[in-house]
Amino acid sequence: MISIKAALLLGVLAAGFLVPATSEAAELPMGKDDPELAHVMDYYIHHDIAAQTAALSADERVMATVTTLAAQGQQTQIARAVDEALAGGTEPLIIRETLYQIAPYVGFPKVEDALETANSVFRKHGVKLPLAKQGTVTDENRFEQGLDVQIGLYGDRIRSARANAPKDAAHIQDDLASFCFGDTYTREGLNVQQREIITFAAIATLGGAEPQLKGHILGNKSAGNSRAKVIAALTTISPYIGFPRTLNAMRCINEAYPAEGQS
Repeated sequence: MISIKAALLLGVLAAGFLVPATSEAAELPMGKDDPELAHVMDYYIHHDIAAQTAALSADERVMATVTTLAAQGQQTQIARAVDEALAGGTEPLIIRETLYQIAPYVGFPKVEDALETANSVFRKHGVKLPLAKQGTVTDENRFEQGLDVQIGLYGDRIRSARANAPKDAAHIQDDLASFCFGDTYTREGLNVQQREIITFAAIATLGGAEPQLKGHILGNKSAGNSRAKVIAALTTISPYIGFPRTLNAMRCINEAYPAEGQS
């Protein structure tokens, strides 16, 4: 029997396949002291979740998992997740870009901590740091480039939000364009579809931000992600965020990205 933490990480990172428990996982306390709960979680992740997330690639599962752990500041589990991801073939750049992507949503402190943890694991795997730069904008054009991405994904809603913003809050709209989109979505290393999945996972993890969550569900749709992929991302993070936030996020999906024939 493996631990609850190992079950979560090994199962979610599996690309639809069962991943055998490592000897390290088997030695973790949960499997020894609370074997019943460890079994429940082991079966839930390895059997249920693995069968329900085929719409995501292995790397996309890693993105969602690293995102939700970083958003919650779970450094021990981030280290284990990154170690398992690298062993499974995920490139370090994918993990780093995932963490850069969520900075506007979970804040710099959590991302800085997560990067410190991830970089420590990278070094243990012999990865040379710093990784290659992926930025494509300058300090001078980040606003314009970000606004182009915003409008490309969200269209008239962005124009309306900017036009209707009070003068004393107009800078918030500028910051959204410059930071959330100019500094992140324009980067290389991940495509727009992947970045929208990551952003969705981050906001769903935070909870209490349903308007923004619906916005990025629509962003996923606009970027070309299927409803099935968005649901698979939510399913991937559900063991970490619990059912209240999972159900709230699913309601947002149903409202913003209804199933075919659903009104």
